[in-house]
Amino acid sequence: MRTYMKMGSLMMISAFVMFGMATQADAAWPERPVTVVIQYKAGGGTDTLTRAYTKAMEKALGVTVNAINRPGAVGALAMDYVYAKPADGYWWLGASQFSKPLRVLGHTKLIAWKDWQYYKCASGLQAWAVTADSPFKTMADFLDAARNNPGKYTMSNSGVGGIWNEGNELLIKEAKINIRQIPYKGGAPGVLACLQGEVDVAGSGLHEQIEFIRAGKLRNLAVFVKEPITLKDGKVLSPVTDFVPGLATFAPFGSEYTLGVRRESPVQALEKVKQAFIAAVHSPEFEGLLKKKFFFKAIALGEEADRMAALRESVTAWLFWDLKLEGAKVNPADLGIPRPEDFGAWWPPEGYKSRISSK
Repeated sequence: MRTYMKMGSLMMISAFVMFGMATQADAAWPERPVTVVIQYKAGGGTDTLTRAYTKAMEKALGVTVNAINRPGAVGALAMDYVYAKPADGYWWLGASQFSKPLRVLGHTKLIAWKDWQYYKCASGLQAWAVTADSPFKTMADFLDAARNNPGKYTMSNSGVGGIWNEGNELLIKEAKINIRQIPYKGGAPGVLACLQGEVDVAGSGLHEQIEFIRAGKLRNLAVFVKEPITLKDGKVLSPVTDFVPGLATFAPFGSEYTLGVRRESPVQALEKVKQAFIAAVHSPEFEGLLKKKFFFKAIALGEEADRMAALRESVTAWLFWDLKLEGAKVNPADLGIPRPEDFGAWWPPEGYKSRISSK
């Protein structure tokens, strides 16, 4: 009897010691450098913002954050790479769009709201531009030429299923034109392709075009908004809805920039990441970058970010599937993704539980 009591007592003591050690370990996080793996090539919006806010997070966390690029499969290569690492908070995903098209494209089985904790910091706008010597002076010129010469003209995008591919598809559908999209590993390479004459039009983020527009190397045709945008030098960027009114339903349209951490990481680590992330996004340096590059601060955390991730996937997955987009291989219904009109009744899905607060 006494032997069993002693064994029970030892087991309880051992459990308390292990619990205390785990608690201390969580409280001490982070104790070594963190690595953030960026989904796209250097120079694009995802790369630029990820490097900026993670650099600013170093001060709050007290450790170095090393950034590496691992482009490919519209971000799926980076996602799978990070997900294969331990869920200890030391591996992050420098992401965009909540990786919303990847399941319908068949690139991953990972579920954004279920497998990742996302932290959203900013958004950007889609724009279309041509070189300064292009015969297209306005978006109307390009649309007229495209209608009169089906299949003749080309437009860059950030990869099949990428955000700029999605925006281009909406333009093609609503404007009733036939053009060829050329995929690149990110919006920035697509802009360079336009400058080098590889494509007729760059379809990418305004932030990826703005410096070339200011320098006179690119001419903006339109931005995916409803109202004109006036630059400091007085130059006016036209809203695409002036040329294609049917796009008003989707405007403003563009990118969303997020940091992803494996959802099953210790909650203490997730909370510390959140606090450092908030501080970084509100820092003067980061806000200055947003303003300079035509990004817009838009923070979403916790359940708000989870819901946003699920909703974005719902809209994009069904858009791609209904449009029979090249690359859309998996029926969203087979993945359990609700149609956008059914999303309100579906959320929150069975088994969902928020891991961190939204503030």
